[in-house]
Amino acid sequence: MGFGISGVGAMPAQAALAENPFPAISFKVMNEFVTTNFSSKISLATVLMVLFTLTDNPDLLNLHARQKHPVYPKEQKIYASGWMRSLARGVQFRLGKDTRRLFKSYEHHKDLDDNKFIIALALKLDAFAEALGLTPYDEKGKFQSQLQPVSYKNIQSVRTICPSSFVCEDMDCEPRGLLQATKPRDVPLVTLIKGSTIYENVYVLSGKCSKCDSLYYADHERVKGPHGFIKTYLNSAQYLKVGKTTWVDRIFSNAVISGVYSFHASAAAYTEYWNHSFGNMHSQSKAWVTRRQIWQAFVQESVRSIASMSRMNLELRDQLSIDEVTAEAFSILGENGLIRSAHNHSCSECTQPYKKHPGFIPQQDPAAVVGVDEGQQVPGLRSEVPTLETEGIDLEDNNMDVDSDVDMNVDMDHAPVKMTLMGVRRILQRPSESMPWQPALQRYDQPHDENTSEREKKNYFSPSRFYCVETICAPCGVVIAWTKFDKSESPTKILKFLHDVYPTEESRPAYICIDKACLVLRTSIANKSWDMWSKTSRFIVDSYHYINHRTTDHLCRKWCNPAPLNGSAPNLVVVAKDNYGNPYYQRAYNTQASEQLNSWAGGFESILRRMTPGNFNWFLHVMLVYHTRYVIDRQKKRAEKKRVDEDEDEDEDEDEDEGEGEDEDEGEDEDEGEDIVDEDED
Repeated sequence: MGFGISGVGAMPAQAALAENPFPAISFKVMNEFVTTNFSSKISLATVLMVLFTLTDNPDLLNLHARQKHPVYPKEQKIYASGWMRSLARGVQFRLGKDTRRLFKSYEHHKDLDDNKFIIALALKLDAFAEALGLTPYDEKGKFQSQLQPVSYKNIQSVRTICPSSFVCEDMDCEPRGLLQATKPRDVPLVTLIKGSTIYENVYVLSGKCSKCDSLYYADHERVKGPHGFIKTYLNSAQYLKVGKTTWVDRIFSNAVISGVYSFHASAAAYTEYWNHSFGNMHSQSKAWVTRRQIWQAFVQESVRSIASMSRMNLELRDQLSIDEVTAEAFSILGENGLIRSAHNHSCSECTQPYKKHPGFIPQQDPAAVVGVDEGQQVPGLRSEVPTLETEGIDLEDNNMDVDSDVDMNVDMDHAPVKMTLMGVRRILQRPSESMPWQPALQRYDQPHDENTSEREKKNYFSPSRFYCVETICAPCGVVIAWTKFDKSESPTKILKFLHDVYPTEESRPAYICIDKACLVLRTSIANKSWDMWSKTSRFIVDSYHYINHRTTDHLCRKWCNPAPLNGSAPNLVVVAKDNYGNPYYQRAYNTQASEQLNSWAGGFESILRRMTPGNFNWFLHVMLVYHTRYVIDRQKKRAEKKRVDEDEDEDEDEDEDEGEGEDEDEGEDEDEGEDIVDEDED
């Protein structure tokens, strides 16, 4: 007979830690000890610091007490054990000069050397611990029980959640003091989560202006508008309401967004993580959050964070559902997909100094690309496909002279050369996949470099309404804008998106990298929009897709090379040196940044596919904003580290120069000494 063992994954429940109550010492005894042992000028803060130092180290006190009570013949009774001396050194380091307040003037602590001073301080700490009852032995030296962590529940303060404003801030009202608006019988008792600490029975109070009847809460203000009450989401709020009886601080809510961003976690996944990690961590207080509360924390934190970037407080109609809040927030703060933090962004990765001539020996074939065709023969066209000439489009009539240098049109002012990249991500719904509530639909995949006709549907009231998400990012990874394309990703829609993001010539980059740039270029010439774009920009294909395009498309081969080796676009190729000083060709820009962004955004695919349109827009916008902030912060840290390293190198060079100067001076002194000796000898 055979049998098998199958493992069932389960997370063990965390056992509640045993705790000792806070020392039940009377104020009289405490006062007598402080008065007798410490200086009369000691501050309350110093006394409390020493008190909590003892209560927070029960394990050390256990070790110290065991050395004070020897059991075996060779053991010695030590009052200032090494354990207590180590703690004394920590107290001395923390208090600094204020350590002298722990001694009476007649104890002459200034006359003690460092070792004797630490022993004297250790004896005081030992006496204080005995007075507090923080010892596992009784007065007769009999062992009772090992000390456990001290519970601070009995000394927890009574916490309240109140408005941060103390006067009415309505522009049409006087700055009157706010009245407490909540009746005593109606004051709610809620659970407050600060970081990972849980506080129960917290009072929530609201304020009211006696003149204009505006209501003030800890996280928002409620004023009467012409069409009903208006709710103002305060960016300065310290606490946020995420449930009927649950409030959280901004550390908790910010951790929710950071966790979702860093781990591509859904609200349900983060809920499970927090409950297992912190929900039952405290023996006295337990708080399990729900998925709805985590999503509420995400929305409440994100609307305030993005509103603060726009230097405004979000104002919406009162009593909106959470789905309505996300939809309204995106319409006001979404800026049609533009990322405000990326406005006017410029860095060394996405902007290069202008070059009129190539810094390398060019090849003849314009299809040769850096990193692929160096020292190799360029593959020829496999088949003749329709080009602009065969389609009846005259290049000369469309400001595209095949014998001219495109870069000359791009950089007339010799300004820094800037590039942006466009990427597509189908993250609303996978091809041919239906949601449980959708009928079976036939889905067609559109090749990225081919045109496709727009298919009519009976209705678009479903997650499959939009075909894809289109993004514009810089080569450094900073997201500039995003939008959704319905039904298809056509070159016409791409051109319109580019025009919406870059409405003026001054705002347009010199190079725009798109996986289907050859199609966009062909469409732009056909609909005459190339007359506008040719003054400032050039469309190129990213290096990943170009390798396949150039063997079948003459236009792409000629005009959309991302790093041509024939010198036609000197600002796309630079000459770098390896670790041995040997020169080599390098692409000036990372044309794969959009693909890298798409790979990162793909981690949210399973989350986004099941969201309502309003939640989808807001969630994706928030993640892209936080991603942009992360990339910019990372660049600043990298630049700061580089600056520090350069300063250190300069300091080392100066030290070496000074050392060489001192050696020369010493040599001159020796020469002078020899001359004096010679004269004496004469």
